[in-house]
Amino acid sequence: MPHSLSAKKRVRQTLRRHERNRATKSRLRTARRTILKALEARDLSAARRHLRRYEQLLHRAATRGPIHRNTAARLISRVESRLAALEKSASAK
Repeated sequence: MPHSLSAKKRVRQTLRRHERNRATKSRLRTARRTILKALEARDLSAARRHLRRYEQLLHRAATRGPIHRNTAARLISRVESRLAALEKSASAK
């Protein structure tokens, strides 16, 4: 247990930050699931729409700290490459 005032304040700050980071990561996982479902359903318009929102959430999370910016870039790249492959296969038909 913290004894000094500064240690008590640090505990309060850490708890608030922990909850905020948890909520942010949960939103990221949900957004990722929605875009992957759209890709599996081969719904290009929905996938593009969800990708835009997913990118915004990732950039915001990387800026504010819950995830590293390289992690955000990697996740965006993976989803974009899947979308590009889907668009290529759709245009080939």
